[in-house]
Amino acid sequence: MRCLVFTGISRTIIDEILRKMIKTIELRSAHNVATAMRAEVGNCVFLTPVKLHDLDRGTAGIVAEVVGKEVTSHSMFFSTDRYFEESEMTVVKLRLNPKCVGRVLNLLSTGILDSTEAEVIEMSYYDAK
Repeated sequence: MRCLVFTGISRTIIDEILRKMIKTIELRSAHNVATAMRAEVGNCVFLTPVKLHDLDRGTAGIVAEVVGKEVTSHSMFFSTDRYFEESEMTVVKLRLNPKCVGRVLNLLSTGILDSTEAEVIEMSYYDAK
C-alpha cells in the first residue's frame, strides 16, 4: 500500500498509538509538516522512529489511517529597543486510527521540503525480525 511517511517519531509515542492511548499526534518538524500537509482524511500513513536520512527498504513502523486533520500557525515576537524579530511555525495535528505493523518495501519520494512517500507492506508476526 502507498503511504505518506512520518519519520523521527518517538518509540514511546508509536507504542502508545498502537495501544490506543494516544489518538492525535502533533507534527512540528519541517519534513513531517510538508508531508502532513498532503494528508487527507482516509489516507494511509506510516510512522517510524527512523530519521529521514536513514529511511530505507526494510524500515519498520506502524500503519495508521488519518481520521482527522487540523493545521495551525503560531507567530512569536521578540523585541528590544533596537531589534524586532518575528517567527512563525506551522503545526499539523493528525488524529489516527492504527491499522497494523508495516515495513517499507520501496521509497517513492523523499525530501526536506517535499512529501515523503513509500510503498509499505503489512508485517505479520512471523515476518517480524
